[in-house]
Amino acid sequence: MNKIISIFVFAAVLIFTNACNETTQKNVVEQKVLNQDTTISIYQKAGIIKIRDPKSVMVGYRKQGNDIFEISLDDVGKYTGHVCAGVSSGFLLTKQVLELLYNNDEIPVRGNISVVASGSSDQLDVANYVLRLNTNGDESESATPTLFMDTTLTTQQGITILIFKRNDTGKMVKATFDISKLMPKDKMQKMQEIKSKVIDGTANDMQKSKFAENIQNAVNKIITDTPEGLITVVECTDYIFKK
Repeated sequence: MNKIISIFVFAAVLIFTNACNETTQKNVVEQKVLNQDTTISIYQKAGIIKIRDPKSVMVGYRKQGNDIFEISLDDVGKYTGHVCAGVSSGFLLTKQVLELLYNNDEIPVRGNISVVASGSSDQLDVANYVLRLNTNGDESESATPTLFMDTTLTTQQGITILIFKRNDTGKMVKATFDISKLMPKDKMQKMQEIKSKVIDGTANDMQKSKFAENIQNAVNKIITDTPEGLITVVECTDYIFKK
């Protein structure tokens, strides 16, 4: 009788333990999904960029009237391989520029916008992806290049400037990104120190985790509560693009 009771007790304990383990595993999975969904929802808050691409119809990829693409920050992240402060600000910057370049009822057109930049940057990478810029011209659209570099646009460290121009109307918009508006200089310096360790492989697991957390916190701040002066977008008339 004692043996039978012992067997029943053991079985009950085993069933209870398995149930607890399954619940714990389920909670872990649900938390991972929750964290992922939270991250995605933050990216979604950045909105979308609509752009028309005539080339998609020309080569038969899309049918006439179905040549408008909706680009999200997550789409851009698939192109750049990451979403950081520079990429998220570049997305918002490009979005604001296009809203100013085109009227409310107009859809921006790929191949119809030229950009001059003060140098290579995440912001330029985003604009390049959205607008399909080129330095040598594209015979299928235009023999005229649409991407130029002009290092004289700014001499201040941490300042990125891009000037966008509609090739059909000549309308121009100047966009400025000032990273100093994102966080205090001392905090920025600490992040750069950790970043260097992450890149060269000397960072420990805690530093890697903290670095990634800080980056996404910055992304969240840029999207949900953009610091004043971080992104400035204004019309301009005094810049002459190269022929």
